[in-house]
Amino acid sequence: MDDRRAALVLAGLALAGAGVRLALTRPPESAPGDVALVSDTPPSLAHGALRETARVAARLARPLLPGERVDLDHADVTEITRLPRVGPALARRIVDWRAAHGPFGSLARFDSVPGVGPTLLAAIRQYVTFSGIPPDVP
Repeated sequence: MDDRRAALVLAGLALAGAGVRLALTRPPESAPGDVALVSDTPPSLAHGALRETARVAARLARPLLPGERVDLDHADVTEITRLPRVGPALARRIVDWRAAHGPFGSLARFDSVPGVGPTLLAAIRQYVTFSGIPPDVP
């Protein structure tokens, strides 16, 4: 009698497990491994934020056009990152240095930023311009 009871319990557990698995699986129209994101942000705001993120990403990914220049005295991190050989960390250092010391005014003063050397100056020379007037340094 105990063997029969054990077999019934195991069969019941197998059926319960199959039922839970059936209840938790995704419908067949979704791709395997598909992820559904849940957000507290209203759809209208989330859509606007997504558009803004996409706009910034597209601007960041777009290479400089021939003749297009970046003004290092006013450009933000995103614009500076478009320069060849300049990544986000160096762009942030450039903006931070400019905030602490004032506009560059020329490549000679731009060379003062940590991480900027002759190789980088040669690579970006044709892509940059300076519109600011550097402060007088005693």
